[in-house]
Amino acid sequence: MIRLFIAENTPPFTEGLTLALNPDQGRYLAVVMRLGVDDEVLLFNGRDGEWRARIHLVTKKLVTVELLRQTKAQPQTGYPPVLAVALVKRARLETIIEKATELGVGAIQLLITRRTNADHTNVGRLRLIAQEAAEQTERLDVPLVLSPVKLEAYVKELSSDDRIVYGDEDSTHETEGRQIRPMTEVLGRLEASGRIIILIGPEGGFDDHERGNLRQHDQAVAVNLGPRILRADTAAISALTLYQATLGDWR
Repeated sequence: MIRLFIAENTPPFTEGLTLALNPDQGRYLAVVMRLGVDDEVLLFNGRDGEWRARIHLVTKKLVTVELLRQTKAQPQTGYPPVLAVALVKRARLETIIEKATELGVGAIQLLITRRTNADHTNVGRLRLIAQEAAEQTERLDVPLVLSPVKLEAYVKELSSDDRIVYGDEDSTHETEGRQIRPMTEVLGRLEASGRIIILIGPEGGFDDHERGNLRQHDQAVAVNLGPRILRADTAAISALTLYQATLGDWR
């Protein structure tokens, strides 16, 4: 059954509530999928779980739906992982947004680093990709996709409860007398009592200045993602998979 995300600024979902779909969603149901009055869809808004709804009205300019009953309650998610990722080329960034949504991130913070390889980022399109991925994967919320900020500014503003886990391209070497540990080992020692931020650098990695700042940060832990150099999209997917297997909802 078709699932649609309804913007969070709508009234709380209750039985009998009638909602007007936005023009794109209405067109999708009526024109693309050829649904009509009395056909049913599933709706979610990130707060009130998933609801079965009946198409109530279809015109050229307006499609409305009536909520029938709740099919899934909204889960208590605790602290889902945050993905902080440097801007990369469009196709790879779109893949990261889609797969990170599928893998359960709570938010995606876009970052500008010294080796950022992207002249322009359409944040609106990335948010739509996250929404569509949530609709297709039966999530009951959509992760935030936050506008780009500079890496230094982002790290500076973090809460004392936040923990940063980042892949270090020099992970095969000694760092300040300590071998950088595999990600699963590091995650196994962390407590999920606050946000865990998985930080993925740009193509080419962090520069020496950025790496030095991260290594000196009390809340940042470098991890080893294996013996091969991974592209940003592969690194993000791999790191989130390891998180969900170690601390997340795959356990």
